[in-house]
Amino acid sequence: MHITPLPADRMPAEARELLLPFLLQCINWSPGAPELDASVIEADDQLSAYIDGWGRDGDIAVIAWDEENQPVGAAWCRLLSDPPGYGWVADDIPEVSIAVKPDFQAKGAGRQLLHTLCRLAAVSGYSAVSLSVSDGNMSKHLYTQLGFSNIGRSGDGDVMLKQL
Repeated sequence: MHITPLPADRMPAEARELLLPFLLQCINWSPGAPELDASVIEADDQLSAYIDGWGRDGDIAVIAWDEENQPVGAAWCRLLSDPPGYGWVADDIPEVSIAVKPDFQAKGAGRQLLHTLCRLAAVSGYSAVSLSVSDGNMSKHLYTQLGFSNIGRSGDGDVMLKQL
């Protein structure tokens, strides 16, 4: 597995096509909940804001690829203020989204993706990144290990912040 940045000049439609399955995985993380499809994202401005119009100033994404050069994970961050994201903290703090395909979970892909994304965010001038993690999501342990701390609640989850 290797990690690469999503090139800034990638066409918005291409980037959206690459990130959409991972956004779906973000919202379908709970095994007991009914699975939602892309139409839910299309109909929800708050959800679609995570990927629509990709390539704005400040958008950063990294992709994990398997040995056959297929995407197996993605982590991205962008400024979300109108509408604010679930993990919104401030207009100048980008919100992180991350997902790894099940066969690659618990093998270090998420850690590598987040580490790389946070380094790129720091180099890009951001002082912090935030995210939202739903109650019961086991990924919270990883976020805490990587320096994220709880700063509040949003719906049924915690808002976490990492200083860069």
